[in-house]
This record gives sequence, structure tokens and C-alpha cells, in this order.
Amino acid sequence: MSRHRSCPPTRRSHPPVAPRGRPAWGRLAAVRATVLSAWLVAAVALAQGPVVDDLGREVRLDQPAERVVAMVPTHTEKVCAVGACDRLVGVDTFSNVPAEVQALPDLGSAFEADVEAIIALEPDLVLTDEYSGLHEALAPLGIATYVGTPQTVDEVAEVVREVGALLGRDAAAEAEVRAMRDAIDAVAERVEGEARPRVFVELDATPYTVGPTSYLGELLDLAGGANVVPADLGAFPLVDPEFVVDADPEVIVLLDAPSGESLATLAARPGWAAIDAVANGGVVPLTQAQVDLLTRAGPRLPEALALLADLLEGFRR
Repeated sequence: MSRHRSCPPTRRSHPPVAPRGRPAWGRLAAVRATVLSAWLVAAVALAQGPVVDDLGREVRLDQPAERVVAMVPTHTEKVCAVGACDRLVGVDTFSNVPAEVQALPDLGSAFEADVEAIIALEPDLVLTDEYSGLHEALAPLGIATYVGTPQTVDEVAEVVREVGALLGRDAAAEAEVRAMRDAIDAVAERVEGEARPRVFVELDATPYTVGPTSYLGELLDLAGGANVVPADLGAFPLVDPEFVVDADPEVIVLLDAPSGESLATLAARPGWAAIDAVANGGVVPLTQAQVDLLTRAGPRLPEALALLADLLEGFRR
């Protein structure tokens, strides 16, 4: 199933990127119906033909890939999630889950890849990012590449299945997707009917944030939060600081805490000291590991959702 989209490239290790327009999941009944129908459609599409990546290219292999290079952390995690971690021969700099992949050759980032080192590893499949252009460098060399960047919750399931198909691990991928769906349902049940605190998610101090149709916006909704950012501002809008003051969120989740943002820096911004979250202990700084978990749209999605639900638990008034 192809996922065509247009959004600017980014060099971030865990980039937030704009979705292709699917609506965010709603409450529990809508969640179950949407997941079941969308994920079953994806499974049927894979069974009927070759894998089609995010650039609309058909990716065909004569046999399941045995020597795999993953140039995006989420791809590394997907390979391991379908039980093929032992087929990885190299990974990107930012891949650190599971821990054992850190012993593999470091091939740089997708945007600054060590192409010579990749070639030397003789991979039969390279998994990469659609915006980096790495696939263009490898194509003349006859190295098969799969380009995919899940940008919605549904697309995570699609890409897990597609990676599984390329590795001949279809059944394992299907089991992983079903386990993810069940875990998502469990969190949705847990927060159903609970108060939904008003939340602002800060990506950086500009401030960039997340809209309801982004991957993080979907997670926030599923976790029982009410995003103060309206959908018409887009998936990852740059907002005026005054917008945040006027929105008066009860919770501010700081994904930029590893870069130095904190309760103190927020309180120093003009007007922000009066925001409910700043005045009443609602600022939630995240660790780098938590940021990675929430922003990597991959098989650890249920863990990310559970983390976000846990973070919001104390603010359900």
C-alpha cells in the first residue's frame, strides 16, 4: 500500500513529519473500528502484490532479505520486532533499541550516510528515509532499497507488515500488528470516560507543536488528552507564544527538555508564568529516551501510548 505525501525533509534523528491527511482516531469504539478495518485492508493489499514504498516504487526481492541495513531507528526496531534482528549487518547512528544493535557498524544518518561502508557490507536490502535521497545514491549500484516513514498510527501497522514481507516474516509481522492493536485498545479502555486535560506539546522553544492529525496528536487523543491546538493549524504548526498563553493548557509536555527547556525557562517567557500548567505544576519535562519513544513511529507505539497516558494520569481532574 503506497503512502504518497509531500512534506519538507528534516535532519532530525526522530523527525515529526506531516501526515497524509488521515483523521486522528477518536474514542474507543471508533478506535477499534478504524484499526480493524484499516489494518485488515493493509494486510489484503500486501497479500495481493509486491511491497510498494512511500515513493510509489515496487520493491521486489528474489528471496527474503538476509543482509539488511537499517538507516532509520524505527526500521531497526521493526526488523527486530518481526524476529529478524540477526539479519541486520549495519544501522544508523541513532539506532539504539534493542540494545544489541549498538554493536553493529555505525553507518551515519540517512542524510549523511557512509555509502562506501554500506556497499562494503553487501546488503541485499537497505531500509531508509524517503526524504534523505539515500535510495538515489544506492540505485545505480543495484542495491534494493525500501523507503518508508510512517506518519500516522495506521501507517505504523502498514510498514511493519511491509518490512515483514520483505524479510519473509509475514506471520511474525501480523502477530506484532495484532499485539499492537490489542495494547492500544487496552489503553483506550483505561482512559475511556475519564476527564481529558488540556495539553500543549512543545517540540522546540520556537514554539513548534503538534496538531491533532499528527502521529503525536493521535497518541495524545488515544491517551486521553485534549490537544489545545486546532486541526486547522496543521500537523506540526509553528504557533505564536501568545496562542499558548490564551489556550491556557493544564499540561505542557516538553519534548525539548533534553535541549534545556524547563519550568524555569517557560516561566521566564512573557505571559507564560500565568499559564495553568506553569503555575500549577503541569509542566512535564521528558528524558531523551522518552522523547525517542514518543517520536519514533514504530513497533514500540503501545509503550509510547502507555507512557503518555501515565504522564496525563495525575492531571485528570
